[in-house]
Amino acid sequence: MEESRMRNNPYPDEPTSVQPTEAIPRAERMEDLQPRPAPPPPPVPQPTPEGISSVDSEELHQEEARTVRYAIGKLNDFLQWFVVVLEVTLAIRFVLKLIGADPTNMFAGFLYSLTSVVLFPFSTIVHSPSLHPNQAFEWSTLIAMIIYYLIFWAIRRFLRIIISSPEEAAS
Repeated sequence: MEESRMRNNPYPDEPTSVQPTEAIPRAERMEDLQPRPAPPPPPVPQPTPEGISSVDSEELHQEEARTVRYAIGKLNDFLQWFVVVLEVTLAIRFVLKLIGADPTNMFAGFLYSLTSVVLFPFSTIVHSPSLHPNQAFEWSTLIAMIIYYLIFWAIRRFLRIIISSPEEAAS
């Protein structure tokens, strides 16, 4: 019987028929262990002087203000980048129309399609004189460039006023 149990047991050196109390050495038995000390009670918040808490809240307020200024500054940078891309794209369209670029060309057709979305409000403001079927002096593109520049300039100026202090705005 002992021999069959050894064949079935892949770990013959481990005790298999030992009582749980016999497997634990004498020094580690429950009755020999000392009780753990109770954890210390959580610290009771001490009343702080008024100056310390107001300094902390002032620092927190200044950090939030810097974060808001940073976010508005990044938005301002994005708007500047966007208006430059828009103005350059419209200027390229104006030049291509002026020299009579073929609208069936892949680049010219893409540029005309892309810019027609932002030029839609200005498309019928002034009729463009046409010299040739593909050539045109597009006044509406020039007007749109001016209007979009002024709109974005006003938005960026407003954002700059929001993040500047009154002393900075006065100078």
